[in-house]
Amino acid sequence: MFHQVAVGDFVHDVVEKGEVESARNVDVMSVVRGYRDLNNFEILWVIEEGKMVEPGDVLVRLDSSALEEEAKLQRLDLSGSVAGLSKAQNELEAAQIAMTEYVDGLFVQEKKELEAEIKFAEETLRRAEEYYAYSSRLAAKGFVTSLQLEGDKFAVDKAKIELENAKLKLSVLIEQTKHKKIKELESAIGVAKADLESAKERNSIEQKRLDFFLEQIKNCTITAPASGQVVYANERGNREASEFIVEPGTSVRERQTIIRLPDYSAMQVHVLINESRVAMVDAGMKATITLDAFDGLKLAGTVTKVNEYPEPISRFGAQIKRYAAVVTIDGTPRQIKPGLTANVAIHVDSKDDVLMVPVQSVMPYGDEYYCMIRKSAEDIEPRKVDLGPSNNRFVVVNSGLEAGEYVSMSPRRLLDSVEMPELPPEQINPKRKEGGERKGPPGRSPGKPSPEKSPGEANQSGGETQLVDRVLKNFDANNDGVLSADELAANGGEKYTSADQDGDGQVQRHELIAATNSEEALEEDPVRIAEDQSPQAVGGAQ
Repeated sequence: MFHQVAVGDFVHDVVEKGEVESARNVDVMSVVRGYRDLNNFEILWVIEEGKMVEPGDVLVRLDSSALEEEAKLQRLDLSGSVAGLSKAQNELEAAQIAMTEYVDGLFVQEKKELEAEIKFAEETLRRAEEYYAYSSRLAAKGFVTSLQLEGDKFAVDKAKIELENAKLKLSVLIEQTKHKKIKELESAIGVAKADLESAKERNSIEQKRLDFFLEQIKNCTITAPASGQVVYANERGNREASEFIVEPGTSVRERQTIIRLPDYSAMQVHVLINESRVAMVDAGMKATITLDAFDGLKLAGTVTKVNEYPEPISRFGAQIKRYAAVVTIDGTPRQIKPGLTANVAIHVDSKDDVLMVPVQSVMPYGDEYYCMIRKSAEDIEPRKVDLGPSNNRFVVVNSGLEAGEYVSMSPRRLLDSVEMPELPPEQINPKRKEGGERKGPPGRSPGKPSPEKSPGEANQSGGETQLVDRVLKNFDANNDGVLSADELAANGGEKYTSADQDGDGQVQRHELIAATNSEEALEEDPVRIAEDQSPQAVGGAQ
């Protein structure tokens, strides 16, 4: 198969599928907080999807029965804490009254009693001394015996001791007993105050806990924060994530979005870009958006964001990293709704009136690129070409070809029928320098690479066979041994379309083997593979 070289308009688009979404979604989520073992709450009732709502309209009712039971038990705990608080308050008041009672009452009373006792002892001592003096005069005259005089002397000594004892009691009361008693009463007041603060804190905690349950019961009735059309926030699960479908009986966790209220006046497309092309896309690039639901409708868009980090990869799916990007839709039509599948063509590059050939017609040879030119029915000429930018179908040729010439669509199949220039040793197989130069089959000159191996050739390396088997396992959905364009596009394997050497739109096993054997660096060069995107019409090229 040969292609006629022509001049046309080159367009390089990065094409990916995405999903339409609102740029200004109002997410309605569950704000019911978990408690102990209560982490999920079932949906009892949910408003019909698609219905228009106003602020305050009820959207979802969650099962609050478990919270209501907890609230009942909490009310009992709160009653106990209220009783404890009242008891602590009374004990503090009693301790404060005891302090006042002692300082202003009992202490004064004891002090006055001791002062009276001192007065009485002083009077008793005075009388005993007067009586002893009188007895001493009588004893001198012989009217009182010495024994009586001695008794009167003892009465004086006794009165002195009683007076000293009374004064000592008063001193101990004022200087020691009073301070000790006050310290005891102050300690009792301090303990009562601490008990009261603890009771207040306990009562506050119990009240807050009851308020918490009452608030969560209230949060089980979810209302609309803004006006809009109800869209369920369903999540389709995979082997690593569970499925979430908004319907009665579904469990909802805290902060999980249940309903979205999109703003239809600002719509965008959420796109996942293959890692092989994400470096080409920048914010500000224009894009053309088509929708599967509206045939013929084309929308203009602009790339507003490209994430710096890839999205998480499922360990059970294809290990292809993709980067999320946002493309805003300019002038959103009224019929556009969230969830629609969109095809986004991001305009990376374009050139007018340039020479182009299909990417499969260019063959890497050493460090250069060659095309096989048909001079006549039997005359094929290899020609070195200088290449410009490429897309998934065409590559711009800066020099080496002229319009109207015919180039082969399978240049490697013609290697045996042409004379290629001899390659330097370092360009023959640079990836196998450490293991020595890989020799071609007998009869070939050492300066030329080996031709493609046939599908049944037995000396295919084990690593290459494993790679082909892995590709077929990942992308061959119907297990027919052939990769169609739809199968590759559905699973992110568009880059393998370059292995389609005969141009029939399907990649056979032998084509994969040939591409793997002869082009070990496929992913490193835009010409070695068609870039990872769906085919599209390019300018005027045929």
